[in-house]
Amino acid sequence: MPRTKAKPNPYQFYEDALRKKQHELLDSYQRDKAAGNTQPDDGIQDLADKAASAYAKELNFSLSDGERGVLMLIDEAFARIKGGNYGTCTNCSNIIGEKRLQAIAWTPYCIDCQELVEKGLLS
Repeated sequence: MPRTKAKPNPYQFYEDALRKKQHELLDSYQRDKAAGNTQPDDGIQDLADKAASAYAKELNFSLSDGERGVLMLIDEAFARIKGGNYGTCTNCSNIIGEKRLQAIAWTPYCIDCQELVEKGLLS
C-alpha cells in the first residue's frame, strides 16, 4: 500500500509563534507570582516600606492581568486555526496582513479594525 504524504500545515509558523509566546507569558507569570510571594511582610517595615511593597505587588499583578489578556487572545487564535478562519479579521472578515500576523500572531483584527479598537470605536 502506498503511503500518502502528510499535508503540510500552512499555519505551522504561526502555531509555533503562538506556543512560544504562550510559554514566555506562563513562565513570566510564574516568576512574578514567586516574587510576590517572597516579598517580606514582617512587622518591622515602616509605612513607606509597606507602601513600596504594596506598589510592587500591585505592579506585578497588573502586569499579569495584561499577560492574561494576551493568553486569552492566544487561546482564541488557536481556536481560529482549528476552525479554519485564522488570519481573517474577527470584526470585518478581511484578510489580516501576513506581516501583521508574523509580528502579532494572536491578533484578532486587521490593522484598520485595530485602529478602531485603539480609538475606542470598536469593543
